[in-house]
Amino acid sequence: MKDQLKAKLKDLDVKKKELQPKIDEINAKREEEIQKVNKKYDHMIYDINYTAQQLEDEFYNDLIKSYIEIVSREFDRKRSSDIYEVSNDFKVYKEGIGEFDVFPKELIDKMYKVINGAPIEDIMYDLDKIQAKYLRS
Repeated sequence: MKDQLKAKLKDLDVKKKELQPKIDEINAKREEEIQKVNKKYDHMIYDINYTAQQLEDEFYNDLIKSYIEIVSREFDRKRSSDIYEVSNDFKVYKEGIGEFDVFPKELIDKMYKVINGAPIEDIMYDLDKIQAKYLRS
């Protein structure tokens, strides 16, 4: 009985060794097909993410452009007036823009300083630097 079991075990081992190349071939084929599927879906995901990133960049740039616009408008008000006082529009904008987490805190702080008496020129003369630093391409 023992010898029969040993013989069957040996046969089983031989069969496994005979089947292993077939299993390896199937695994290789499966891996190749998985790679093709992954490539296809990775491309689709990239396209969607790229579109989302473009929309996010566009929104962010619109925020920065609105900042530049309000600062420019405020600067023009100051130049056209003998007695300058920070406009209500500027104050309202500063409060509203703070609701957007993506908006740079540094720019909000600059506005806060102007509201508290710093000259608007402190921002106005840095607009080119602000555009270069914050606008996304």
